[in-house]
Amino acid sequence: MTAPVLSTLQLVAGYEPDLPIVRGVDFAVAKGELVILLGPNGAGKSTFVKAIAGMVPVHSGAIHLSGRDITRVASHRKLAEGLAFVPQTDNVFASMSILENLQIAVALLPKAERASRIEALLTRFPDLAVKPKRLAGALSGGQRQMLAVARALALDPPVLILDEPSAGLSPKIVGEVFSMLKRINGDGVTILLVEQNVKAAMAIADRAVILAEGRIRHEGTPSELAGDPLIGRIYLGTAGHAASEVHS
Repeated sequence: MTAPVLSTLQLVAGYEPDLPIVRGVDFAVAKGELVILLGPNGAGKSTFVKAIAGMVPVHSGAIHLSGRDITRVASHRKLAEGLAFVPQTDNVFASMSILENLQIAVALLPKAERASRIEALLTRFPDLAVKPKRLAGALSGGQRQMLAVARALALDPPVLILDEPSAGLSPKIVGEVFSMLKRINGDGVTILLVEQNVKAAMAIADRAVILAEGRIRHEGTPSELAGDPLIGRIYLGTAGHAASEVHS
């Protein structure tokens, strides 16, 4: 792996100091990678990415972004540092329009740059450009996810983290969301993705990391992990020949 753009060193995190959920995780993502974080329910996946994003207390260890220590940087300042996070829920302002959501997202930019940045985002997400004054709460699940990602990309961050972006979406919309993420990654944005939809996530990922009981248990390319019957059966919900189809 080339020099990591995002890494953690012996990261211990959780809501209570004496009950860590993330237990000493060493982790790294290279520039331009699309990495998926998999594992059973309760493995600590969401807690791990929320700790990186500054939304869960870090008790020890370190988080580095592009060589800078951002362990103690407040969550609202990490976006300015170059780390964007899209939570699973409450990721848009439902009572505001698409345009108003984007206006808030670009507020940290100089005034002279805001309009052109919004225009660029609407060009990148044409479904949002059709009716920019439509309330976010009236959008379909897929459109709402697109708006959440557009908001996250407003400051052109080098790293994007998403927590379960396919949750509650139909298979067709899941495909559209994952295609969108692959295009964004192709544009040079490094992506770390927590996901329960193993097959869809493995199809777009460069590398997969399996977390269990707050620790990294396995990592490798999607084909390497899907081709291992034991890993498929225990962690991926596949077995036998079915595991080989995960990256088909």
